[in-house]
Amino acid sequence: MDERADRLREDVALFSRRIRTKSSGHLLTPTQLQALAHLDRVGAMSARALADLERVVPQTIARTVLLLEEKGMVTRTVDPHDARASLISITDIGRRTLDVDRAARSEWLTSVLTEEFTDVERELLYLAGRLLRRAAESTDTTPAQESVMRA
Repeated sequence: MDERADRLREDVALFSRRIRTKSSGHLLTPTQLQALAHLDRVGAMSARALADLERVVPQTIARTVLLLEEKGMVTRTVDPHDARASLISITDIGRRTLDVDRAARSEWLTSVLTEEFTDVERELLYLAGRLLRRAAESTDTTPAQESVMRA
């Protein structure tokens, strides 16, 4: 095992846990927030498309969508191309919740970046963020991911 890769994974996980604590008190799970973020960024989509973006099984996204729907944060409409399917859209309530959450996390991150890092270090972190996004968007899957996706 590559010790540096293992350390990077731990560092990213630690950062992820820390930034998740900076919510705005909405009581949404990270999965629910991420689903809202996808709907906000991409627009209305099927549950299957949302599950694919989240890299989870359809049953998982169905529970997430149901909970968000109960809170008035998403709506479902009939898919005009397939009457058997629904399109899921973010509502104004969902968008406001997401905006408040993003603002709280961004405020914390901006403060930490300003207080703890030099200009050069900040630029390196911004670059690292783009690289991490590229890694996250990679279509390569491991056998473990493939079995989860089929489950």
